[in-house]
Amino acid sequence: MALVNINLIQNSTTTINSGNFNSGDTINLGLVSNATLIVDGVTANITSFAGVSGVTSTTIDVINGANLTVTAQLSSVGAGSTFNYQIGAGSSLTINAAALNVDVLQTTIVDFANANGSGHFTYSPSTLLSLPLSSIPTIVNVQANDTVTVTGATSVTQSGNVVTFHGVGLLGLSTVSYTIPVGATYSTNAQGNTITFITPCFVRGTMIATPDGEVPVEFLKLGDLVLSLNNGAVPVTWLGSRTIDPKTVDKPRDELPVRIRAGAIADNVPQRDLLVSPDHCMFIQGSLVPAKLLINGTTITQEITLAPVDYYHVELEEHDVIWAEGAQTETYLDLGNKSAFLEPGVLQFTSPKAKQAKACYPLAYWGPAVDQARALLAEREIALGYITDKAKAS
Repeated sequence: MALVNINLIQNSTTTINSGNFNSGDTINLGLVSNATLIVDGVTANITSFAGVSGVTSTTIDVINGANLTVTAQLSSVGAGSTFNYQIGAGSSLTINAAALNVDVLQTTIVDFANANGSGHFTYSPSTLLSLPLSSIPTIVNVQANDTVTVTGATSVTQSGNVVTFHGVGLLGLSTVSYTIPVGATYSTNAQGNTITFITPCFVRGTMIATPDGEVPVEFLKLGDLVLSLNNGAVPVTWLGSRTIDPKTVDKPRDELPVRIRAGAIADNVPQRDLLVSPDHCMFIQGSLVPAKLLINGTTITQEITLAPVDYYHVELEEHDVIWAEGAQTETYLDLGNKSAFLEPGVLQFTSPKAKQAKACYPLAYWGPAVDQARALLAEREIALGYITDKAKAS
């Protein structure tokens, strides 16, 4: 590997590609106060920055399958400098925090807006006591199937809307925390270093109540009226769909539909079996409870299937409760990530400026609201003739 000196030009764009750069070479990047570097389809490692002792605003685009690693020393870069990394489709970025100073990390942005669901960002926290783990890049615009890895993390916990990766840093004793959208739900991979956000949705064929009767969810169009609990007949403002192939997902239990059998919630509620994604919230006794927390093995189940599943999303002007197969359930909650609704495999972080929609009722993932919902379902099990002890044993 050769060391290549690349000097950026003020207010201009410099591109490296297979025509002028050997993949695998390292870069000494000469900075100016404002410039852009495009890494196009090659593998590169920026090992040092030079040329600026004051404030710089640098944009680095990683596109067309490029792989960029940044291990550069930034001691000469002034506080307040900004680095905006834009990850393109099929491309990856690795930032090694051990070499970066605190001020620059706090003003570093990793943007997935152009990744189209195939970008990968790896953040390697410092193992040095001199670098606080709270000094981390801001991650924005992650889309479906984009991935983000926090190297060294072994588990994930959540408090409010803050997700914390544990087991990173010196001797695995430190943590890295990010703020996520209020009400967002996610699954954690087996290694504990990635979280996957999941969008609640309906399965094809689900009947949605409208002023003119029930309509299959896939037949709804923008502007069509649906019946809502809080606002009466209101128009659909956005529709989306995605297809899940169980053979291609790592953790099918996080993606496959939950079946809520007819009468599982109350007499004739739902009227017919209702199929929703695991994180789709049902409205029960004043709270929104994810369907996956209601699985009891009898009236609410999740069956393993290898057949593809079509999911549909319905959004109204405000987050609301509508009737699906006669049961009350939530609409799509806009967390500023509509570009990410198509497929699973998303790690979604939003900037402070991103839209933060408000849930229409409390979202319950644990505690009394979930316990009460489960108790209600247990009563319905008995009413429907299920032997609950046998079901729990199975």
